[in-house]
Amino acid sequence: MKKIIALALSLIMLLTCAAAFAETAEKETLTMAGAFSITYDKIPEYYSMRKIADNDSDFLAILESNDADKPLIILTIAFNDQWSHVKTLADATEEEILAVQEDFYRVTELNDGDLIFSFSETGLGTKLMIARDKDGMAGAVYCIYMGHELEIDLYPGSAGKAVTDAEIQTVIQFLTDLEFTPVQVAQ
Repeated sequence: MKKIIALALSLIMLLTCAAAFAETAEKETLTMAGAFSITYDKIPEYYSMRKIADNDSDFLAILESNDADKPLIILTIAFNDQWSHVKTLADATEEEILAVQEDFYRVTELNDGDLIFSFSETGLGTKLMIARDKDGMAGAVYCIYMGHELEIDLYPGSAGKAVTDAEIQTVIQFLTDLEFTPVQVAQ
């Protein structure tokens, strides 16, 4: 009887290890220009990711939901020489943050005051800037990592409803789940 119990416990332990390995194997990894890797295993619930561009310096993906009322999410990561000296948004000066905000106005072609900016952090302490138009119809979550701009834009789903705070929090949670790992340079 003891042998059967020991065998059953061994089998359970092996299956648990196999399941843990399978979960680890499902993680996706992106490497950006040999500077860092991003590992993630969870995208927001009800979404699937379709990669549009994935090379050493740029990444573009669309996250689409099977629920057409959910917002369309676009993830971009790109190196910007302007921020090559900035490791994270927390290291940026006030003038540099204002320059980022001016870029948002330039890209969106909105007038001064039409965007509302706020700041938040991921669960891991990464500083984020959140930009929303004053009608709440679109939003963006933005951060910098090693000179790369990471931006997640949210656009209304088919119902045309404003992007909610809960949907912004879903993106922040997704960013919390991302693991940034600097690439070790061989010497």
